[in-house]
Amino acid sequence: MVSEDSTSKLKKIIRNPIFLGCIIGFLAAVTQALLIGAGGPEAYGFCVACHTRDLVNDIINLIVGEPVLGVAPISQNAIFAVLTIIGVMIGAFISAKVNKEFKIKKSSLGSYLIYLLGGILVLIFALLLGACPYRAALRFGYGDMVALIGILAMALGVFVGVKIILKRMENQMEEEA
Repeated sequence: MVSEDSTSKLKKIIRNPIFLGCIIGFLAAVTQALLIGAGGPEAYGFCVACHTRDLVNDIINLIVGEPVLGVAPISQNAIFAVLTIIGVMIGAFISAKVNKEFKIKKSSLGSYLIYLLGGILVLIFALLLGACPYRAALRFGYGDMVALIGILAMALGVFVGVKIILKRMENQMEEEA
């Protein structure tokens, strides 16, 4: 029989971001091993940018009827492209609903366009780097120093973005006061 104290401790551990990070890292490594075994490229186990690119390119190739856009060999040899990004979106949605954190943000059209442009730019720069943060970390694990530069550049971008957002919030609070 499990006591309530041990159940609450287990729930606390499961909700810890470090625990979740370890689980995601382990699953990415397992996926990586399976994909390399299936003929996938190194450090392709979990890459939001590359898997999204492959999914979109595969759909366009199906519509056109011939391969005009490149996809990774593993996605090319599969019946359908790797669906990791769809799984991430479904998992995030379910998690937000279960934890009652899902909210639709009501904002101006300009705000939505900034989010869209930001997402597009992040994906473009990730593809220029050759990896999203997950794949960059895997590539760095393989000894790729360009991946380290990319990770540092992403961290700098996040830092600058946070500073801009905080400055905007401070200005808004001053205007309201």
